[in-house]
Amino acid sequence: MLRETRKRDSEIKQGRVLKTLDEMVTAGEKITFLGLARTARVSNWLAYAEGLRERIEEAIEKQGRAVREVEAGSGTSAESLRADLELATAELRTLRAERDRLKADMTRLRETEAERDRLREALKETKEELEAALKENRRSLPRHPPGEVTRNPE
Repeated sequence: MLRETRKRDSEIKQGRVLKTLDEMVTAGEKITFLGLARTARVSNWLAYAEGLRERIEEAIEKQGRAVREVEAGSGTSAESLRADLELATAELRTLRAERDRLKADMTRLRETEAERDRLREALKETKEELEAALKENRRSLPRHPPGEVTRNPE
């Protein structure tokens, strides 16, 4: 009975490894014995077990061939890639400089807007003070009817 239970458990785990292997191949994930064992939640030993090891090695080899074919078919040399990297790096420097300039412009704009708001508030307060002073002056000065000429006694 114990043998049957262990055998059944082993078959379930092997099935889980094979299912996980198929999923990893389909997803295009890099296949390694350790990664497969972890993903399938089984021991590393089981991944190297006879029957599974061959299937895993075959999948790894297929993945390696596919990568080599893509690299060979790309036609890009190391020099070409280096040149592309230099161009991308230069463009990145330019973009970073532009970003920094725009940040500085935004900071200046915010400061200008804040100063404008302070000046508006000061203008409003000054206007209110002038209106209050004018009102007070009007109250304290004598009123003359319209058209009457006032003369200064000298």
